Amino acid sequence: MENRILIIGDELLGEQGEAANRFAEIILCREANRPIQFSINAPAPQSLKQLYDRASADIIGKKAGRIIVGLGLKELKRGGTDYSGVFSLYESLAGEILSKTLAPLHFMTIPEDMFPIAPSQLTALNECIRGLAGKDERRIKIMDFAAYVADFKEKQLERGKFGRSLYTEDGSPTSICNTFMALFLYDFIKKELK
Repeated sequence: MENRILIIGDELLGEQGEAANRFAEIILCREANRPIQFSINAPAPQSLKQLYDRASADIIGKKAGRIIVGLGLKELKRGGTDYSGVFSLYESLAGEILSKTLAPLHFMTIPEDMFPIAPSQLTALNECIRGLAGKDERRIKIMDFAAYVADFKEKQLERGKFGRSLYTEDGSPTSICNTFMALFLYDFIKKELK
């Protein structure tokens, strides 16, 4: 369905998917005359491998008109593989979605603060995610949330504002982070829907 937005994400979108749900509510409030439905799978209980194995039911079967993907953080936090192993799974899932749907795909980057024990792993993973745009520049757009957060942090430092923490010490998103991401998603998707 052209007006259905499928959101698939891990704890990037909030520990209980708060950012995804707030985003859906913002669109429904701000775009009252636009027919939009949401299918939210965040936080997805499945691993990237399981999502790939179940893509026909959990992703392709949803018949979404637009798909937002915010994955990879859970795999890194679980350990056992580095960014290249995580991206290999991510790329397989992206290829499966691209080959079996016609929907525009939006891949989100992950702020380095969400993995404080090894932020360089996220930096490298984000570069790989940004590279996915080259697979189909017409259908794939990168939602560069990592760059958006870096810009926000820079503005805070300029003003000497330190009271607006987006993440806890262990990298979990705060309530303000979930709202910040929901607004980011809304601004991005609103431009795409025009």
